Amino acid sequence: MKPTRPLQRFHPCAWHRAAGFTLVEMAVVVTLMAIVLTMGLRLLSATRDSAAWSETKVKQERIKGALLAYLRTNGRLPCPNSVAPWDGAEDTPCLVNAGRGIVPWQALGLSMGDVQDGWSNFFTYRVANRTPATSSNWTLTAGATAFTLGELGTPLTAFTLRERDAAGVLGAAVVPNPVVMIISHGKNGAGARTVRGTVLPAPTGVDELANATVASTSFVSRPPTEVAAAFGGLFDDVVASMSPRDLLQPLVDDKTLKGSSSAFYREQALQQVALASCTPPIPAPSLVAVQPSVGNSAIVYSCPVAPAYSCRTGTAVSNASTAPAKRLYQLSMFGAAAADVTYAQLLAAFPGISTRCP
Repeated sequence: MKPTRPLQRFHPCAWHRAAGFTLVEMAVVVTLMAIVLTMGLRLLSATRDSAAWSETKVKQERIKGALLAYLRTNGRLPCPNSVAPWDGAEDTPCLVNAGRGIVPWQALGLSMGDVQDGWSNFFTYRVANRTPATSSNWTLTAGATAFTLGELGTPLTAFTLRERDAAGVLGAAVVPNPVVMIISHGKNGAGARTVRGTVLPAPTGVDELANATVASTSFVSRPPTEVAAAFGGLFDDVVASMSPRDLLQPLVDDKTLKGSSSAFYREQALQQVALASCTPPIPAPSLVAVQPSVGNSAIVYSCPVAPAYSCRTGTAVSNASTAPAKRLYQLSMFGAAAADVTYAQLLAAFPGISTRCP
């Protein structure tokens, strides 16, 4: 007969020790889970912010391309959608809110989503419209205040854009001065117009406030910061701009603009006359040799109907039936005034023309 083992007694403290150890383990697990979840949420938030920032930059470039296409076709930039309803329609003239509003997506052939930033607020669109008075109006094709092709070489002051570096130093104004601003008011959306048409509360940071003020002509671009005490305050705006060169140089490069000044078009008109017979034909022909699709431009030469307007007179070669008369070519490109050319000027430019004008 096997000896039986003595019964093992369970000490009461053993249960307490086991239970206490389990609670500690659970506390450690819960703590680790909280840390992992916190890190995961932060990572998710950072990923979403990065995606929103990238989406915003892509859309700003898309809007730039649409503005350039609009300029190529219409010879001017569109006015913002400045007053209700916020339906993306162009509000003309651009006198409301100093040329400030949302991007007129209908005029640009874009969708409503194309003109919202990565945080689903509308971009703020500013276009130079003679504010300040030292600038020109990029929404006009003619008149004393219309922008000119000369701004490709010597741009007038329009908006001022300054960049603040990571050290908080605000640099000098960016050259050349921009004439278009496309601003996302960032994640906090301070000062932005929502898709419902309401405007979110104004920002507290000085730099963001400069970008959100309705009549502002001075803007700031800088790295984002969530430190309220930083120079310029909190900042998460994404700022894009276009200068006269950004707008006009591509049109020159793709031959939409076939010149760089009114002198070029005058020369073209002289060449037309030099290559045409000076005998007044009936009916008078209309020669359009250079007609860029930008602006209201056309170089038009009409031979005089009456024999009294012969090529050898000092009278400007023109069609006397037009109003005003004595106009060889009419250049309304970017508001440039029409001009007359006399036979003496033609002869100086093209001596061979005298053999063709008996």
